[in-house]
Amino acid sequence: MFGKAKHLRTFLTINFTPTPFNYENASCISLSNLKYLRVLSFRNYPYLYALSNLIDKPIHLRYLDLSGTYIKLLLDSLCNMYNLQTLKMICCERLAKLPNDMHKLVNLCHLDISGTLKLQEMPREMRKLILLQHLSCFVVGNHEAKGIKELGTLSNLHGSLSIKKLENINNSFEALEARISDKKYLEELGLEV
Repeated sequence: MFGKAKHLRTFLTINFTPTPFNYENASCISLSNLKYLRVLSFRNYPYLYALSNLIDKPIHLRYLDLSGTYIKLLLDSLCNMYNLQTLKMICCERLAKLPNDMHKLVNLCHLDISGTLKLQEMPREMRKLILLQHLSCFVVGNHEAKGIKELGTLSNLHGSLSIKKLENINNSFEALEARISDKKYLEELGLEV
């Protein structure tokens, strides 16, 4: 589909009627030939259920917006996009899990998962994302590597943060390790059980 556009830098979907992609191919879109892609947005594109073979080539991708899509699963290969700075998945109502190796996205500055209500927990070792400036939501997991203490090293968080599933915190020492009081740039904090 994109054979002649190998040097394309930005790809944005626009909701036309009829849709810009045919329905058979829309659920599994491959953009693997676009290795120079910097911005990719499928925002509010309801026919997107999966991204397949996307992550193998576009290592230069800086911005990925999957907000408002019906995506159910993000492959672990997403975590090979080391240059990714912004990942938006606002109101992805079918997404229940983020890739386990998200800690490899060392340049990630902005992670917005607000309104993605089926998320059960955060990926392991979120503490390694020390450049993270915006994290809309943190879902506390049962496992130690997915617990609230993972917030401890994220001292550059700005704006608002919602912490969910507080019932998964085992004791007050775990909560102290999150170092919420050290996050001087946070303007709003929401707590949910």
